[in-house]
Amino acid sequence: MHFEIGQLVIGKVKSVKPYALFLEFDNNTNGLLHISEISDSFIRDIEKYGSVGDEMKVKIIDIDKTNGFLRLSLKQVPPEEAYSTHQDGKIVPIATEEEFAALKEKMPIWIEETLKKIGDDYD
Repeated sequence: MHFEIGQLVIGKVKSVKPYALFLEFDNNTNGLLHISEISDSFIRDIEKYGSVGDEMKVKIIDIDKTNGFLRLSLKQVPPEEAYSTHQDGKIVPIATEEEFAALKEKMPIWIEETLKKIGDDYD
C-alpha cells in the first residue's frame, strides 16, 4: 500500500508506551501515534485510547523519507470518520469534571501556600 500525508488509514496497535501508541499497517509499515496527537486534553492513561490488538483510524501527518515510518494523528480525524475497536469503538474522554474536582478544590490552597513560601524566601 502506498501512503500519503493527509491520508486516513486503519492501523492495528502493536505496542503501548506511556507516551505513544505504535501502530502497524499493511505491508508491515509502522507508525507512531504520539500522545499529543491523540487529544487536546490532558491524557492520564493512554490505554483509555488504545490497547494492543485494537484497530483505529488515524491520519498520516508525516512520513520519514528514509524508512517510511509514519507519524500519525487521531485528533485530526474528522469525528464522522472516527473508527476504533477499543472499548467497543467508544472514544473515551480523558478526564471528567469529577476527576478534576479534587484538583479544583486543592488549587487555591496550593497557590496560597506557594505565594506564602515565595514571600518568606524574599523577606
